[in-house]
Amino acid sequence: MKNNETGRSMVEMLGVLAIVGVLSAGALKGYSAAMFKYKMNQTIDITTRMLQRIEELAQKDLGSEVYIEQENAVEWGLLEKCDLEDGYKCRLPIGSVSINFYDTTDGGCYEDAGGFGGILEFKFTDTKSCTAFLSAHWEQMLPQDWWNPNGFLQVAGKETTYLYYPREDITEMPTMSDFTNACQKACINGKCWVQLQYRDWC
Repeated sequence: MKNNETGRSMVEMLGVLAIVGVLSAGALKGYSAAMFKYKMNQTIDITTRMLQRIEELAQKDLGSEVYIEQENAVEWGLLEKCDLEDGYKCRLPIGSVSINFYDTTDGGCYEDAGGFGGILEFKFTDTKSCTAFLSAHWEQMLPQDWWNPNGFLQVAGKETTYLYYPREDITEMPTMSDFTNACQKACINGKCWVQLQYRDWC
């Protein structure tokens, strides 16, 4: 009597495991990319709403005593919540932000400063996040009068690059290549900042 046994050889099993491993790695990479895009879109949406709220407040002539920063950003409606990071920045889905907004109606650093000014500083830890955030083209989204007399968009870190600064005649709209290059130069040490200064800053 012949005993014919059938089964999988070790080589075949290893081949199957290798295929499963490759598929799993691809799926994980796709999931990570999708989650990054989702969180960055959230970060951009939060920033857009914050800027819209700043514009609303700026139209109300709040007076020179008003000073808004991350500690009272929720109270003034700039953010829905602020979980503090390092004690002075509000965490975002990706990165974090420090806020300074003040009304200059009764005086400021520049006579033609208008009614408000301030700076938003977004902290990131890598070139990818920095570049993706800048891809929203904030220099095009903001009202033109926000750049006068001393508004600018820059990336700071290991090196600092002004991307848009009308006062210094840097008015050509930056490209994705400009964003990437600026972030690569700034984020070398694992931290960099996108700084958005509107009107004047004392």
